[in-house]
Amino acid sequence: MAITISNGLSGKYFSMSVPDMVCTIGGYRMGVKILISPDSKSWTEIYSEYLYPLDGSITLADLGSLLTPYARQMLVVDVQIQMTEEFADSTPTTTQQQTFSLVYCEADIPTTCEDWTTNHFLSLLLGTKLTAPGRLEYLHFIGTDTASCAATYTDGSTGTFTPAVIGGNSSYTTIDVSPDRFAAEGKTLATYTITAGSRRQQYDIDFRMPDCAPVLLFTNSFGCDELFYCTGLATKAPTFKRDSAYIGGLKKNYRIQETRTFKADTGPLNEDMADWFGEVMRSPYVRLVTFKNGRPNIGREIVIDDSKTEQTNALDEIPRFTFSYEYAQHNHNVVELEREGRIFDNTFDYTFN
Repeated sequence: MAITISNGLSGKYFSMSVPDMVCTIGGYRMGVKILISPDSKSWTEIYSEYLYPLDGSITLADLGSLLTPYARQMLVVDVQIQMTEEFADSTPTTTQQQTFSLVYCEADIPTTCEDWTTNHFLSLLLGTKLTAPGRLEYLHFIGTDTASCAATYTDGSTGTFTPAVIGGNSSYTTIDVSPDRFAAEGKTLATYTITAGSRRQQYDIDFRMPDCAPVLLFTNSFGCDELFYCTGLATKAPTFKRDSAYIGGLKKNYRIQETRTFKADTGPLNEDMADWFGEVMRSPYVRLVTFKNGRPNIGREIVIDDSKTEQTNALDEIPRFTFSYEYAQHNHNVVELEREGRIFDNTFDYTFN
């Protein structure tokens, strides 16, 4: 009796949404091997085990928990499941194989992986993003489609550009969609839309051009880096814990532990960005970004300690959120050479020049 697969795996899945695979066998056990590959060429075995049937049926359940860490490293990974049915007598073994692709994703998205990756960038921002000249903006998407930009200027004129590809491989692409790349001499950029296949992302220019502190580079639910610019009030509030004792007749602080806590305010957000801001709060890896002479410097990792992210459906309420963070490292006595005498960083307040 050959292996009969009643619920198989094929096509493309999000890593945390892989369905169970169910099969029946006539033998007494089935050898299962799981292999992964970044390109369907070189395969690495990550699992090998003999499974025994219950009433002739075997279920490979919760595959997402096993495979997600590998998908996180590669963003897109091909998976091959090899099954070998064995018999207690001299009946020849039979084999079956299932091959499918995984896209790393920690979110619960109510559509298929194929539909999402075809029609969306690898971001949970589902609407318009506010940006400003001088900011960096990146987009990531599955595939190698050629992206285009349609820009509109305040005088009503338009322009077409091709965003620069700055990363990726045969499975995904990263493009630079910073507003400065679509500037035109003598004109003021008002809005622009990035298109890659069926994917669209609109950016509106914030003409206030507010200073930003902090600027956060965070890993989103797809394992891709995104940038968030806080435009509200920034506060630094270090605290010190001192352990003291009398030593040689004198009271001394023999240990001083500094915790440098920063408080940040997102500033006013549109509804789309307010929904997207949750990605920053749930991100496992957040870093500070500073700018010097227009060049970004990816700084230290931080941890977010506390946040107020309450949002209502009041029509007269403009969403804005506050949160506090501190350096992830133990030593908080941090010297930032990029500050050039400013209180916070090079994006906070240009009046300090």
